[in-house]
Amino acid sequence: MSCARGISGKLRAVVAGLAFSACACTTVSGQTGTGVGATPAPTVSDRSGQMTQLILQTAKERGTAPAGDTFTELRFSNGYGPELIWQAEKTGDICTASDRVLSRGCVPLAEIAKRPTPGVGTFIGASLFEGNWSVLLMANGETVDRLSCQGRDFPVQTGYSIPVDGVLHTVYTVAIPRNLQGQYRVAVQRDGQSAEERLDINMEENYGNAAVQC
Repeated sequence: MSCARGISGKLRAVVAGLAFSACACTTVSGQTGTGVGATPAPTVSDRSGQMTQLILQTAKERGTAPAGDTFTELRFSNGYGPELIWQAEKTGDICTASDRVLSRGCVPLAEIAKRPTPGVGTFIGASLFEGNWSVLLMANGETVDRLSCQGRDFPVQTGYSIPVDGVLHTVYTVAIPRNLQGQYRVAVQRDGQSAEERLDINMEENYGNAAVQC
């Protein structure tokens, strides 16, 4: 099985139940205070951890649990997530899922090996979040610096890499405005030299006249 690189996390055991019993008591003066023994509301970190566990539990039920319980949490500049990516223990496929799409899908290594090399393309769909598309990209045999459209640059974040048949395939995240569609310019590094790719990103064919074309 190929060895993946990325920011890895370990599946942790979780407590089956989380109490949210908070009660409010009224004082003599009529003001409201926190009752004795009340449980604080879960933090963003708590909720993120719970979603991660739900994603991994769903993967286990579908037979796509990560090899060695190892996964990578992908970060988006627009705050979308958590989005997880991992290599399935049983099949070796590369799988992704998020808090909004608990089982986005898996791609066999044989399919990844067929991607144009060098080259860059989208990878397993995207999610609309707060007016931006949260997009996964995969570069094959090269690295990505940024995307550009209408004079605006959109930086990417490196998330996950895996070698397949001697070619390094790297997954990136990028957030792009919903109303900017069409052919993006992609600045890449190939064999130590700067180059440019063109990538069609049309997430909504019926978005209408609101979309500005690159």
